[in-house]
Amino acid sequence: MNGTMNQHDLIQNAWSLTEAIEEAVGQEDWARAAELADVRAPLVMAIQAEQPAAALEIIRKIQASIDAVAARARDAQTSLATTYRRSMEGAQAASRYHQAARF
Repeated sequence: MNGTMNQHDLIQNAWSLTEAIEEAVGQEDWARAAELADVRAPLVMAIQAEQPAAALEIIRKIQASIDAVAARARDAQTSLATTYRRSMEGAQAASRYHQAARF
């Protein structure tokens, strides 16, 4: 296998993982998405700069997906943090009610 073919396989594998990550994110399976991203990371790092046009198109799609998934992860984290904070406030309010009701 020559270096070009190796790079081609590397890019195709990174793209397949990217599609799997997007599917996991679509299902809000963040743990699976993180596992797949960990597998993909060394592949992306091993992609050489000099690539044919078709490969560059896939690389741009991978980068766009990485950016989009990162933005969606930030939004999900913010949403989960807000939900958590509201739940904790609700639990504290219920606790205060129970304490007050005892007196």
